[in-house]
Amino acid sequence: MRRIFKREAHQVSMFLVALFAVCFAWYFIHPVDQSLHLSFFRMMFFGFKEMNLIGFILGVVQSYIWGYIFVWIWEAVGRNKK
Repeated sequence: MRRIFKREAHQVSMFLVALFAVCFAWYFIHPVDQSLHLSFFRMMFFGFKEMNLIGFILGVVQSYIWGYIFVWIWEAVGRNKK
């Protein structure tokens, strides 16, 4: 059970990291309404201030952690249904 949790959590976490990286790059590739984009990142990630290397690393780490939290909640809810 624990091995399955780790595998699923890692997969979801890596998906969220990839999604964050695409969104981060999209800020520079398609610069439309960048203030809204930056506000969204500030709401989603604790301590996020700017679109720089520190902000990218902070977002990647938090995206990975959010993946584990999401799968943990998903497993807890699913376990209560049985």
